[in-house]
Amino acid sequence: MNRWHRTALHFVLAITAMVLAGNLQARQFRQLAPIATPRQAATLPEGAVPVATVRAVPRNRVETLLRGVLAKWNTGQMAQTLSPEFFDRTRLLDAVDGLAPRDATLRLLSLQGVQTLQQYELDGKQVSIVSATARTQLEFNSPASGFVRRQGVNEFILKITSPAGPTP
Repeated sequence: MNRWHRTALHFVLAITAMVLAGNLQARQFRQLAPIATPRQAATLPEGAVPVATVRAVPRNRVETLLRGVLAKWNTGQMAQTLSPEFFDRTRLLDAVDGLAPRDATLRLLSLQGVQTLQQYELDGKQVSIVSATARTQLEFNSPASGFVRRQGVNEFILKITSPAGPTP
């Protein structure tokens, strides 16, 4: 291998190393919030006692509560629906406030799946952590294209509190 080929090979290797290093550094900026699973949900708040038998929260109750949450989307009341433990709570609120059109509404089209991830009793109340997969539609008026509809599938993790007892 002559000198020119060695120099070219070193140059290619250096560029490849820089590209790989750049990709690794870019990954450091990404924050991942793991999707809740029963195993992850196993940690309980201080003073909480797990229930002996987890009972599914009725689907119609989850749908009613989810519709209430979505009705507050893009309003000043949205912050009240988010738990203080919600991952990147202020970032979400800022993004909706700054990026979503003022007249945008989020509607529930269908509830595709409901799963009770965890239940426990705390301070005389039963708390259920529920995953709800929902087909939603964002609707707003665009000056450029008129009425706009954007559909999507989202997972919502709901904390549902009810009086302690056999039914959630």
